[in-house]
Amino acid sequence: MALSNEESEQRRGITAALSHTGLNVDELWLKYFTLGGQAGELEVEAYLHGAMSLPDLQRDILAHAVNERLDALNSTAPRAPYSRPATGTPDEDSGPDQRP
Repeated sequence: MALSNEESEQRRGITAALSHTGLNVDELWLKYFTLGGQAGELEVEAYLHGAMSLPDLQRDILAHAVNERLDALNSTAPRAPYSRPATGTPDEDSGPDQRP
């Protein structure tokens, strides 16, 4: 299955960041799984090699597992990208608080 451009870019970023963690695929999968990841170890490995697609949420959990490891190492390596940029601001559609 061919990956979309966005997914291919995210996969490259995840694998690049992973190379700075010292984790093997087994260890990464365990971290991913404990964060709520639902893909199997073989699926994660296939994704990392570009042979399989993963849903956005699963890719983001995988990226988070890599980033947590980099943080634990106090690494200055580039972080694994998420599928959507985090803005740190509330949704624009939510509007002001509607309390009476």
